[in-house]
Parts: sequence; structure tokens; C-alpha cells
Amino acid sequence: MNKQNETSSPEQSGQPELEKDCSKETLEVVKKLFDEFNRAHLLEYIELVNSPKKLFWLNFLSGLAKGLGLTIGTAIVLTLLFKLTQHIIALNIPYITVWVSEWIGQVSDLLHAGK
Repeated sequence: MNKQNETSSPEQSGQPELEKDCSKETLEVVKKLFDEFNRAHLLEYIELVNSPKKLFWLNFLSGLAKGLGLTIGTAIVLTLLFKLTQHIIALNIPYITVWVSEWIGQVSDLLHAGK
């Protein structure tokens, strides 16, 4: 064997080129996988994982936003519940008004006992 045969191109050695060797189905599968990786933003995810500072700040800001959203959401729900309770008491329905008044009294007693 001589070195000239080892370094010959695929056409000279009788081997078909890579593009000719791949079938259309294989190329379509590879294209689909490539598109899926692009849609999944895999490269951006890898860059994020390799940057601890960026990952820390992203997680910190995400947690801050979640906590703020939870606080605001809870305040809105409790305000609506309080307004609904006030409306029920104002209607002066016999059994419901007594039950709500007792419940508010119990909650008030618990709050004053905690201080």
C-alpha cells in the first residue's frame, strides 16, 4: 500500500459521497431534528447553564416575580372575600348573618390574643 491510495478522495476509492449515501428520508429526519433543536432553543439553554451568574440572576428575578404575583393575587382575593362578607352582613339574612358575625368575632378574638 502506498500513501497516495490512502489520501485519495471518496470518488477515487469507489466510495460514494456522503450526500449520495444518505437517503431522502434520512435527510428529512435530520432536518426535522435540527428544526426541533432550534425551536427548543437548546443552544441558549446550554449557554445559560454554562453561565452561573446569569443563571443565578434569572432564577432570582423569577422568584421575585412569583412572590410579588402571589402577594398581589392573595391581596385581591382577600379583598373580594372581605367585600362579599360585608355585603352578606348588610343583607341581614337571619341565620347567615349570625354565623358570619360569630366567625368574624372568633377571628377577631384570635387576632387580639396573638398580640
